[in-house]
Amino acid sequence: MTTPAIPDARVIGGEWIHRDGDHATLTITKCHNCGSTWFPPRDVCSSCASADTEETTTADHGIAYASTVVRIGPAAFRPPYVLAYVDISDVRVLAHVDALEALPPGTPVTLRVGPIGADENGEFSSYLVAETAGGAR
Repeated sequence: MTTPAIPDARVIGGEWIHRDGDHATLTITKCHNCGSTWFPPRDVCSSCASADTEETTTADHGIAYASTVVRIGPAAFRPPYVLAYVDISDVRVLAHVDALEALPPGTPVTLRVGPIGADENGEFSSYLVAETAGGAR
């Protein structure tokens, strides 16, 4: 059973994240006028400016499009860390990756929620992706 959006202030983007056990999904927007899909969700389509949009939920898995290791970045994210553009349910999302090395393009990934950094108030979390066990979904 999918839980509602996470209200915790220490979860970045918690209003768009839904947990389902170890997996997660995201709230996205689909435009009925032009067919574009967006994350984070929005009331007006960024492609055609139509307000004829609806919120829907992504799958809990996708495919890595591109990935990199960030070696110099904000201290709160504890460099080095991995970021990837991931294609999930017709939308490309930038996500932290639960890995030490960049993912090759085409790698199957699973969407999760986990720690992505820490500051003077402790750890904070958000959505992230991890390589799908077994390499296929």
